[in-house]
Amino acid sequence: MKAKEIRALARENLKQIPKKIYMSMGLLLVVANIIPSVVNQVTDSKSGVGVNIIFFLLEIAAVILTANGYIFFDRWRNKIQKGGEEPNAWCGLSGQHLARLAVYGVIVSVTLAIVVVIVGLVISQVPVAVSIILLILLVVLLVWIELRLTYVVYVIDDDVRTGQKRSVWAEIGASWKLTKGRVWKLLCLKLSFLGWYILTAFTLGILGIWLMPYYNLAIAETYEQSKEDKY
Repeated sequence: MKAKEIRALARENLKQIPKKIYMSMGLLLVVANIIPSVVNQVTDSKSGVGVNIIFFLLEIAAVILTANGYIFFDRWRNKIQKGGEEPNAWCGLSGQHLARLAVYGVIVSVTLAIVVVIVGLVISQVPVAVSIILLILLVVLLVWIELRLTYVVYVIDDDVRTGQKRSVWAEIGASWKLTKGRVWKLLCLKLSFLGWYILTAFTLGILGIWLMPYYNLAIAETYEQSKEDKY
């Protein structure tokens, strides 16, 4: 399906969720993403272990709450399309979720750090023109990896819900498999929200209260269709 059709399905799903529910979660997601940036600006001129720890903890909280938002709206999409109970607002914050998300975060962080260090060492040894090309390639590589890992949070939640015992590596592999041949479609879908994100910036994040649920439902829809091999 094209990005336009996915967005249309997401809007239809959003209409089925009570406003007070999706707007509350949207507000939480907006705050979770804004606070670390604000704190970073405020403490930019300061230094110290305490400041760094606070910023690090806020970043972790933002990532965890964002993952919870993905899971929450994916479960709402399941309820709308397949029936069942309404998901709890904190459904993605169970002990099993947090443990797997923590391992996943460590794996991704270490892997990316190794890639960045290697590229940094190479760049320091080559001419400026080659350095620029390598930096561009690094950005492309990081975007590609991020797209291939799009469904990891959803796979983790599916495993927790069904009681399936798989390693986090296996869950990463499942996302990798589901996104095979779909990277360009995912990129186009995410880029199709660019205009909305620009408008959100002009509204100082207020529009994000509606945009975040809309976006999350769209990505969740691609996950479901990828499992059914329709996307």
